[in-house]
Amino acid sequence: PAVRERLRQLLDGEPGFNVAGDAPNTAKALRAFAGARPDVVIVTLSGSPLTRTMRMLRRFTTAGTRTILLANAIEKTNFAQARQLGVAGILSKDTAPQLLFESVRSVAAGDGWLGRAAADDLAPMARSRSAADRFGLTNREMEVVAAVVYSFLNTLKN
Repeated sequence: PAVRERLRQLLDGEPGFNVAGDAPNTAKALRAFAGARPDVVIVTLSGSPLTRTMRMLRRFTTAGTRTILLANAIEKTNFAQARQLGVAGILSKDTAPQLLFESVRSVAAGDGWLGRAAADDLAPMARSRSAADRFGLTNREMEVVAAVVYSFLNTLKN
């Protein structure tokens, strides 16, 4: 509850943002947003079993809702699964408020957003052979993905 309350306070205090609601778990979130068309939904990984959270993400993204996943840590396979489900942004729970605002604006505008920790986790995945098998990409396509990820990481460092 503390993370959800703090998140609501931050977003409510930022000009241009309107928090339509919040929910303590996946079932209540799905009921709360049934029929609603929010620009962005922020989902946290704490509190609910991962499979329920991933099902909820699928329902939101299938309905065309842009989603941001907020997590303390995310396993590489869960990161890939979230991206495959259409999650537009992935952030650490300790993301600075200004970056949070920027990520919400970016996702609402139709762009994606990867927090630094998520991008760091993606780089080794892009190089692995098993990733090529899982995503159905050729070795060359995986090399291109790896180059893009490393380029992205370099822009974050500058």
